Parts: sequence; structure tokens; C-alpha cells
Amino acid sequence: MIDMPPPPARLLVEATEFHFTLSRTTLRAGRAVIQLAIRGEDPHDLRIARVHLRIPETLPGEVGEWRGRLKRGRYKLYCSLPGHAKAGMRAYIRVR
Repeated sequence: MIDMPPPPARLLVEATEFHFTLSRTTLRAGRAVIQLAIRGEDPHDLRIARVHLRIPETLPGEVGEWRGRLKRGRYKLYCSLPGHAKAGMRAYIRVR
């Protein structure tokens, strides 16, 4: 039997006007898939502090995606469009 690596950890970030809703707040370290789904009327992007992770500006009704690896730690997620993070578009995840 061949040992298969575990599937990537997955996180869905739903964005509405000036709010993120996360599908979970804790992820397993290693391979990860992060998706940004725009559920409101304005475009948004997603950045994660501490890593060079960026999902570019995504339009309403669309889903942007990032695939990569995450190390253990606490990460801040935020929308980098002018004024959006300050208005509430920020959240935190923990990678274990």
C-alpha cells in the first residue's frame, strides 16, 4: 500500500461589505487551499500577514483561490483595498 500525503487543509473566506466569515479558524500546518468568495456587492482581495499570500481583487459572485504551504502560527487575514481592513475586513486563523 502506498502512503498518500494528507489532503490539503481548506479554508473558505466569505466576504461581504466590510466583514469576513471564515469556514474555520484553525488549520493544519502544511499544504493548504484558501478560497475567497465574494458574497456582497463590492470587490475585495485577501492578504495574509507574515506570508506573501495574496488573492487578487475578486469581483462579486466570483471565487479567488490560493494554494501553498502554511507553517504553524497565528495569521492575520485582511482586505488590502483602501479603508476595508479599518472598516472591519480582518480576521485571524491559527495554523497548528
